[in-house]
Order: sequence, then C-alpha cells, then structure tokens
Amino acid sequence: MKNHALNNFTVLAISCVLLLLSKTVSATIYQSTASIAQAVTALLKKHYPTTDFNLGKIDKRLRLKACTQNLQARIPHYANEIGRTTVEVSCSGLKPWKIHVSVYIHKYLNVITAKHSLPAGSVIQAADIKLTRQDVSRIRAGYFTQLSQMTNMVVRRAVKSGKVISPAMLKPKRLVQRGDEILILAQTGNLSIRVKGKALMNGVRGQRIRVKNIHSKRVFQATVISNGLVRVNM
Repeated sequence: MKNHALNNFTVLAISCVLLLLSKTVSATIYQSTASIAQAVTALLKKHYPTTDFNLGKIDKRLRLKACTQNLQARIPHYANEIGRTTVEVSCSGLKPWKIHVSVYIHKYLNVITAKHSLPAGSVIQAADIKLTRQDVSRIRAGYFTQLSQMTNMVVRRAVKSGKVISPAMLKPKRLVQRGDEILILAQTGNLSIRVKGKALMNGVRGQRIRVKNIHSKRVFQATVISNGLVRVNM
C-alpha cells in the first residue's frame, strides 16, 4: 500500500516538473522578424538616404532569443554597394546571435543612351545621344554619365535606339595615321613651338606614339591631343 502511494506521489511529482518545464519553454520570448526588418531599414535609410531598396523575406520560423540590447545592423565589407547584397543583424545581449538579411539596393543615375540607331563605324555626335535616368544596379555592361566622354568615340558595333551605351560598344577615333604629316607641339614653361613632323604610328587621343621631326630627323615619343596634333614636353 505504501509502495503504491509512493509510486503515485512520484508520478505526480514528475508530472508537475514536466508541467513547469513546458510552461518555461512556452514562455520563451523570441525576436520578432519585424524588429529585424526595422533594424535593416534604419541602417539602409541612413547609409543610402536617396536610394530605393527592397528587403528579402525573413523566415518567420526563426527562433532567435529576444535580444536584451538594441539590435546592431551593419553592411559587411564584402557586400555590394548596389544590386543584390546583404546586411548583417546581430545581438550582443545575454544570448548573442547573428543573421544575414538579403536586400536589393537600387541606384538611379542619368546615363547616356542612343537617341536613334547608330551604325557600326560611325563617329558619335551630340545629336546621336541623350541622358536618360536608369537604374544602374541592373546595368551589367557599364555605362557613361558625361556627354564629354563621347568625344572622338567610334561605334564598334551597331547600337539600337534607346540602348544604354557601354564602353564595349565604342572605341576611340584614330586621330593620327601612320605616315601622316602632323604638327608637333613642343612646350617648356610658357614657351610653345610648333614644328612639322611625321607620324610613325597610328594614335588615338591620349596615346603616346613615335614621331619624327621632319627638319632634324630626330625620332621621339609624343602624346596625341587632337586630329594631326601631338605634344611633347621639353
């Protein structure tokens, strides 16, 4: 009889312990996904005040202990500045944890696009191009933002109307042809002299080429600065 009573008491005690444990487990407070999203949003608004962004979905099944301190959000050093990237959110409280939240950052700039179709081999003119506002986070091949960047540029392959012009579509116009008679601009301080010369190489703007002074027959390096004109610093 005593044993039976003891067994009943043991079962009752174990049941009470299990009940207490279950209440403790059920009472555990977890960090809300909304608070994590708020931390990410606050960081991005501070870091990119004039830029649009979208947060990726945060799994609502996450079971992260509620942080006893304010959440910390930062952009990892390896993260992309625009496009698809990530933000790190961490808790340094009694139960520390860390997660990464996917985000997409948009950036809008005025970039150069073709005003009409441009055939291969044509030299870019002001009437051929215009500035159009574009989300550059979605432009993979590169772009130009200054009309002056189009000076003396030749279309490498045909460009469709409205297309964003990328560096791969263009090549510098050849300003000096090998064998051409050219002008050599020699400068030293405030003094400049122009003499006739001969190009020994083809050249584009900014390129250093070999030239020959027609009178002295001397050969030296000069920098192409415009059509038929090179410069050498004395």
